[in-house]
Amino acid sequence: MTHLRAVAAILAASFVFPMAAFAGAWTQPGRDSYLRVTYAWWSTRTRFNADGKKAALEGPGRPERGTEYRDRELRVYGEYGIVDRLTAYGSLAYKRVQLFEPTAIVFGGVLPEATHTTSGIGDVILGGRFRILDGRVPVSVAAEVKAPSGYSPSASPSLGNGMLDAAVRGLVGTSAGWIYATADAGWSRRGGSYQDEILFSAEIGGQLLSRHYFWRSVLRGRRSLGAMESSDLAVFDPSLASPRALELGLVVGEELVSGVHIEAGLSHILSGRNSLAGNALEVGVTWSRRSH
Repeated sequence: MTHLRAVAAILAASFVFPMAAFAGAWTQPGRDSYLRVTYAWWSTRTRFNADGKKAALEGPGRPERGTEYRDRELRVYGEYGIVDRLTAYGSLAYKRVQLFEPTAIVFGGVLPEATHTTSGIGDVILGGRFRILDGRVPVSVAAEVKAPSGYSPSASPSLGNGMLDAAVRGLVGTSAGWIYATADAGWSRRGGSYQDEILFSAEIGGQLLSRHYFWRSVLRGRRSLGAMESSDLAVFDPSLASPRALELGLVVGEELVSGVHIEAGLSHILSGRNSLAGNALEVGVTWSRRSH
């Protein structure tokens, strides 16, 4: 069960849409800690518009140029068990986002090739998870805040919207032998004029072939509340949207030595509105420390 607890200890941040980082219903034992460092990359030329249909990244009524959105992120996530029932967690990412616009002929004229790049630390997430029920079906509650790190939200493309968000969640899990499952649902209060959101996820995973290999499959969703409106930007920027999206991810990994794992994952956006479309890849290393 030690290996399963290490696997179940973490659900990563969203690959594509900026979902808050959080963990399953389990909490870290007091003074135990967990660290995850990953590199993720994403490239796409399509998005889901306000009607849920796939479209180019250019805004409505603007000429299509085959614009490509590129995102590269170095992500860090950590947990620390304050006491057995209370775990503190946090995450941040160094991001390099680009909009590449190829040369295009429009109305007899030529639009030159252009690449817009923004780099820096994105939003910082800090939170806590409290286990309210023990046993084979643990139940926890979590609360977290997302705060901008000092980047400029007016940059194009942006590292974030520059707003302070807060979220609360309820989480439940269970495990038996080589397999576990966990799920959560919650609400996010977004700053500024951005729409509040309903957040949810479900995960199943466990050991694969032997105790040194593991897998997990995650279904994540977010649904902004209110009417969906088309973006008025010249090129769609996911950091400045109020999206709806449903994402499916699969991760496999291996234990290198006790407490150290490597893993690789693929996620795909199944459907959405005002969100990017396509796939994202991620590779990472995790480390867990037991104090007793």
